[in-house]
Amino acid sequence: MYRPRNGFTLIELLVVIAIIAILIGLLLPAVQKVREAAARAKCGNNLKQVVLALHSHHDAQGTFPPGVVSPMYPPDPGYERRSWMYFILPFLEQGPLYSKMQAALGTGSHTTFLPGHESVVPTLMCPSDPANPKVMTAGAATPVASQGFHGNVVVCGGDTYFTPTGGTDGTALNGVFYAKSKTRLTDISDGTSNTLFASELILVADTGTADIRGRYYNAIHCGVMFSTIYPPNSTVGDNPQGYCVPLPRAPCTGAPGTTNCFSLARSYHLGGANVSLGDGAVRFVSNGVVPAVYQALGTRAGGEVVGDY
Repeated sequence: MYRPRNGFTLIELLVVIAIIAILIGLLLPAVQKVREAAARAKCGNNLKQVVLALHSHHDAQGTFPPGVVSPMYPPDPGYERRSWMYFILPFLEQGPLYSKMQAALGTGSHTTFLPGHESVVPTLMCPSDPANPKVMTAGAATPVASQGFHGNVVVCGGDTYFTPTGGTDGTALNGVFYAKSKTRLTDISDGTSNTLFASELILVADTGTADIRGRYYNAIHCGVMFSTIYPPNSTVGDNPQGYCVPLPRAPCTGAPGTTNCFSLARSYHLGGANVSLGDGAVRFVSNGVVPAVYQALGTRAGGEVVGDY
């Protein structure tokens, strides 16, 4: 006696597979959106921690750390090329790393290759950036010595070029952090709630050319600070004096030069970038921010009236 077998026909199976595929297609964008929201929140929290560390340095030393220790261009003789990041390591729970480097400085070690300079500092990374962690510097044709850990967090140098014509050393910028700066809270007459301290940038892997953006231990060529001269994620390319590798999201000019260098706030977050003000408040600034408002946020004592952004 014939007994029919239980099971799916081929058509039914194909229909089920198609339904599952549709559901997965609907689910994936939602999952990606949640992940990006979490990454954006993590980046914002990191920026807040950096600003708190900058204030801790101010409490301990009486000033905020310099944007870079050496002039922008030409740098001081030797390899004294530390950036603001070095000085806040003890306040980012990196005390042992800082002590190791300080001991090496006492022996005359070049700051570019301090022991531990490849150590990753998680607070300075954004999880949205696929280039993280970047610790090596290598050319495709001629490998060079590692320049150490690169990070996504940069501090604000003002709303201008960092090496303007007639003053390429970058020691007289209008932001809080610049070459050899020793800014005090009392110097920020615009108020910390109206002055940008930190934002993020996009890291780029080196190819035949070293991309110096986010390079903390060899901090010349304008890669560890950002300017508000153009809005976040501008199509105007960064100008780190030719030391960069252009990407669609991180354009730059490959032309070497000494004047008018700058880097901009950039991120992989949709529509803008995280910033942190001097009072520790974190904001998300749209790519379409009013340029004059954004530029006003970049200065420490410009006397501008900052509107909505």
